[in-house]
Amino acid sequence: MPSVSLPISLSVILPAGNPLIARKFCLCEIDIAGKKWKSSLILLPISSYDVILGMDWLSRYEAQIDCLKKQVSLLVAGERVVFQGLRGVLSSLISALEVSRMWKKGCPVFLASVRDLNLEVGSVSEIPVVREFADVFPEELVGLPPDREVEFSIDVFPGTAPISKTPYRMAPKELSELKVQL
Repeated sequence: MPSVSLPISLSVILPAGNPLIARKFCLCEIDIAGKKWKSSLILLPISSYDVILGMDWLSRYEAQIDCLKKQVSLLVAGERVVFQGLRGVLSSLISALEVSRMWKKGCPVFLASVRDLNLEVGSVSEIPVVREFADVFPEELVGLPPDREVEFSIDVFPGTAPISKTPYRMAPKELSELKVQL
C-alpha cells in the first residue's frame, strides 16, 4: 500500500512514555462485512492493532452509535449498514490503580495521546488585560514568587463560622445597588 508524507509530524505518546512519530499516511479501502470503506490512515509502528478508526472516519460515514443496543450503523453509497456487537458481554471498566497493578504484573496496557508538534503556543501578550496593563506584567514570568519571611495568615478558633452581616443599615438605594453588584 503506497504511503504519502504528512505535512506535519504527529507525536503519539505510548503508555510507557515513549513517543512514536507519525510522518506518513496512506489512502486505502477497508473491507468490513463485504463493504468497501475509503480511509485515510496514519501509519504507526504498533503491532497490537490493525487499524483504529477515529472521529473523522466515523463522521465521514455518518456513524450512529447506539450503546444500549450495542449497534453501529454507517452510511455507504446511500445504504445504511448496521453492525451488531456481542450481546450479553459486559466489558469491565477498571480503575487507574488496577491498570497500574496489571501493568506492573506485565499485562499489556494500551493508551495513546496525539498532539500537533507544530502547534503554536500563544503568548501572554495576546490576553487583552495583559495588553491593557502591560507596565504591570513582566515580559517573562521567572517562576513562583520568592519565599517570604513572614507569611500572612489570619488565625481563627476551630469551628468559628464566618461572620456574615452588614456593617451598617443601608439606604434602599444603596441596598439595591449592592444587590445589582452581587
